[in-house]
Amino acid sequence: MASSGTPTDWQSGKTLSQCMDHVFTSATASDVTFLVGEDQKKIPAHKLILISRSPVFYAMLEGPMAKKGEITIPDITEDVFQLFLRYLYTDTINLTEMNVVPVLNAARKYCVDILVTNCEDFLNKRLSAENACLFLEHAHVFVMDKLKTECLNVIGESSTDVLQSKAFTDLCPSCLTSITESDDLHADESDVYMAVIRWAAAECSRQNIESNPENKRQVLGDILNTVRFQKIDFDFFLKQVCDDKVLPGDMALDVINYKMHSKIEGMPWLNLNDRKYAVPTMESVWRFKTILDGSWVNNFQQEAISFKVPCAMKLYGIGSFLTNAEPSTVDIKVYNGSTLLYSGSNLPLVKNDSIYAGDVLLAKPVRLSTGKTYTVIEVSAACKVHYSNTGLEKVDCKGGTITFISSSMNSYSTAKKGQIPLLIIGS
Repeated sequence: MASSGTPTDWQSGKTLSQCMDHVFTSATASDVTFLVGEDQKKIPAHKLILISRSPVFYAMLEGPMAKKGEITIPDITEDVFQLFLRYLYTDTINLTEMNVVPVLNAARKYCVDILVTNCEDFLNKRLSAENACLFLEHAHVFVMDKLKTECLNVIGESSTDVLQSKAFTDLCPSCLTSITESDDLHADESDVYMAVIRWAAAECSRQNIESNPENKRQVLGDILNTVRFQKIDFDFFLKQVCDDKVLPGDMALDVINYKMHSKIEGMPWLNLNDRKYAVPTMESVWRFKTILDGSWVNNFQQEAISFKVPCAMKLYGIGSFLTNAEPSTVDIKVYNGSTLLYSGSNLPLVKNDSIYAGDVLLAKPVRLSTGKTYTVIEVSAACKVHYSNTGLEKVDCKGGTITFISSSMNSYSTAKKGQIPLLIIGS
């Protein structure tokens, strides 16, 4: 038996994979050399291993057009090529979100199908709303139809967050179109329009041209037609879409004619298909277990409650305790941290099924995202005649659990007591 330190130590008691890893790392008996990357780093390898794992390497090294001498690989970096070769020797690889795409590129280039499948599985398992746009681009570049379908499914289910993301503005025109033309997009059409306009502004920047209406229209081309303009709220269309002037005037008139007269003749560009998104549903989420009668100690002062949501949703309004002078009105402000998102004055307090509270609906719903702290401020026009001291910090809703937090913006209310008994939320 060989003693410690002899050349045979790397073989003794080792698995085939361990031995082959040593052969690759040490370049023992290597008979081919690659010049890899921009720096042409020399990486030795073994013909037998290469031709047994890849039909491309077989043609390159043993076919009638076999290359002689050192082989240049300029389009793969040294670290990725090392990972790729080690997989050929050992059947093992440590994939990460940083290296999976270039490894996939190498695997496809050299027709190592099993590694291609491993990379695709890796991408599928880590697919989320946050990386769906990035992975969609990968699927497009590397023609991975299964991954593309999965990406579009995730985007459809989390459309609001995806449309507002920075990654959306980085998409290529083809991937952008695959999203905006989909009937399965779960989004308000005004959100689709605003996302497309943001993409157009980003594309103008990438092309080093001014971000004006004409140039936005030019970079969008037929992508603009994938927006279902007839589904956009008419007030939003007149105030936002027409003011943006990206949609050509004659097409804007087509939309107005359709909305006013349901006229569709001569409008082949107008996409009349419905998106298959669910009709928005609203849910009242109570944060108090019991209600007490009696005048509130700080009437006419602003009361506030902060909260976090478990998923993307919208705030449609709040519940407000009844007053001693019904009908009454309420002023409401909504903040994301210190940023004012909404301000409404003299909003009507409308009685609901409760004997203690009514609903105050916002003129326009406020979009809510996970990971952010929102604050609702209420100032009543009349004296409150109910309050509570049994507040819950966590309340379940259809989307998960809403967390209520005491706010520094209020006079007296906390997560445990006070005013603003409920939030009206939904999709």
